[in-house]
Amino acid sequence: MISIDGGKVLVRAAAVAWLAAVLLCGASTSAAAQLDDAAAKYKTIQVERKGPVLVARFNNPPLQLMNSTMVAELSDLLTRVEADQQTRVLILTGAAPGIFIAHYDVSEIGTLGAASPTAGEITADGKAPELHYMHKALLQIEALSKPVIAAINGRTHGGGLETALACDFRFISRGGQVGFPEATIGIIPGGGGTQRLPRLIGPGKARELIMLGKSVDAETAERLGIVTRVVEPDKLMDETLAFANQLVAIPAVSLKALKRVFRESLNLPLQQGLVIEQDAFFKAVRSEETRKRFRAMEPAKKQD
Repeated sequence: MISIDGGKVLVRAAAVAWLAAVLLCGASTSAAAQLDDAAAKYKTIQVERKGPVLVARFNNPPLQLMNSTMVAELSDLLTRVEADQQTRVLILTGAAPGIFIAHYDVSEIGTLGAASPTAGEITADGKAPELHYMHKALLQIEALSKPVIAAINGRTHGGGLETALACDFRFISRGGQVGFPEATIGIIPGGGGTQRLPRLIGPGKARELIMLGKSVDAETAERLGIVTRVVEPDKLMDETLAFANQLVAIPAVSLKALKRVFRESLNLPLQQGLVIEQDAFFKAVRSEETRKRFRAMEPAKKQD
């Protein structure tokens, strides 16, 4: 009886595991299908699957300007990418030759400023305003559990550069140019540029670039640490995809934990950062994905 009951238990356990796998696969397929259906309706973003890598191209002709529609579609895409287990890495790039995103639509910025005399400002009693939709979308990039790579296929300024700075990696084509010209027209970067650039390259050089409204070429951007790598224009997507597939080979649980640690701890005192690292470490150790890998690494036991 014990042997039979044990067999029944094993059969039931196997059935439950199979059913769970089927349901997970079905959920993953459903999320992927929903993403594809939604993306087909986007007006300013073109989406293409390259196996486990998703390529999203910003496309708003004729000037390739970022606007509220593009930001809303980017936010929706990020939400769907998080749920889509078929997508392991996201690449953001421009659809037009030589332009990632030109900049944010200045006419829309003017309209937003005129809508209310104090909208978006700290109140007289010190109450912080709600972050606007651009901030929320770029925070989504950073919070995504999967790596995001900006393939800057030429020039990008203002909101385009701010979008790229929120990504985990930035590849740029040789001949490209980046910068924040806002100060020269009486405003400042309003999508996180004053916060992310100093954190990335240091406050001294960031102040110079932002306060003078200076643009820099691809090689200077690489030297300063603004971008990860300069690539020949005709090889930009090939090299970005090759790098993306290197990331695909890394366990998803590792990348998720690393993104969390980098996001939450880099600006904290060391001891607080170590607490976050330790928490993420043990969560990864105890994840089912890691436990399976550990079991596979154990030497095979000798048969009696």
